[in-house]
Amino acid sequence: MHKVMAAALTGLALVGLAGTASADTGLTWPPQDVTPVHKTKAELEKQAAEFSERQEKTFPRTFRGAADVTPGNWGGESEGVFDGMQYMGNVVSFRYRGEDTQVYTQVNAPGEFVDSPEELCKRDKCVGEFTDHRGGVTVLTEFEPFNIAAAYNFRPNGEVVWAQAWRADVYPQLAAVASDRAYTFTR
Repeated sequence: MHKVMAAALTGLALVGLAGTASADTGLTWPPQDVTPVHKTKAELEKQAAEFSERQEKTFPRTFRGAADVTPGNWGGESEGVFDGMQYMGNVVSFRYRGEDTQVYTQVNAPGEFVDSPEELCKRDKCVGEFTDHRGGVTVLTEFEPFNIAAAYNFRPNGEVVWAQAWRADVYPQLAAVASDRAYTFTR
């Protein structure tokens, strides 16, 4: 986790958050030979429990001093998982720097998230991008009218994991969550 956070902070320092990023990452998207993953409801429930445990363990360190970390149920458009589901997300609630904070995390199976980093930046305002230490690319976006910050981690196997918060002062933390390889469909 320390390596992920250090990579995220280094990437942010190199890219900076001023101006608009182009997401000219050099990453071919979607990657060639993406292998779809199809899991049973039981497999996804087990994985969701592991994701929640990971959030409870890492959020107090990632969001230094976070208290009362409470992961919500994992699911898709509604809570719960089902056979063959290709993505799942949840909301984690906690206290951070004296404020109630929520982070939404979504884990997409290989091939599920089809927008490339460049297409994402055509749709959303991109404010930074950097490569991670495992061949992935993290793209940072913002949606100003609602003060939404997000980090999308594009991975060489075709997975995309993203994290978003309704506050703009947590980009390094969101990048650390999105690039954390514990959040994956492929194990």
